[in-house]
Amino acid sequence: MIEKHPLITRLLHWLSAFLVIGLFVSGWYMVELDYYSSWYQTLPELHIVAGVILTFFWIWILIRLFSSKNADINHTHKKFEQIAAKWIKSMFYLLVLLMVITGYLIATGQGETLILFNELKLPAISHFSSAQIDTMGLIHEYTSYILMVLVLFHTFGALKHHLIDKDNTLKHML
Repeated sequence: MIEKHPLITRLLHWLSAFLVIGLFVSGWYMVELDYYSSWYQTLPELHIVAGVILTFFWIWILIRLFSSKNADINHTHKKFEQIAAKWIKSMFYLLVLLMVITGYLIATGQGETLILFNELKLPAISHFSSAQIDTMGLIHEYTSYILMVLVLFHTFGALKHHLIDKDNTLKHML
């Protein structure tokens, strides 16, 4: 019998993966929209709401990370695989944190509370100049590209363990 990660860990992993990839695709598509597109108003709002949901998931993930034993590293893996896994996981935490912070600051950068779907209110903490918002936009954009490269490495690593090494690494998370 394969020992799996706890159900909540698996759910947070896959929901986060879905949100990160969905946010990347929607962000990439969204910057090409023109004013007359039917998605021009809706997609940015959905993107921000998904980012807020991802933020709550990651807060939950970080609380779980620091409050429980971290047994993610499989000691039967090669040393460089253990180091790579730990490095990529740490970069995920850092990059997602950077993404949600810059996304929040971009969305509220005009200094006004952002109201989403007439219900959800994101208060602004500061007012930024157009140049500052543009800089945060570039950080947000390039961080998303780096994050997607890491997602690919993570995916290829999981598939390598499953298809080539024939170990249970992927099965622990399914």
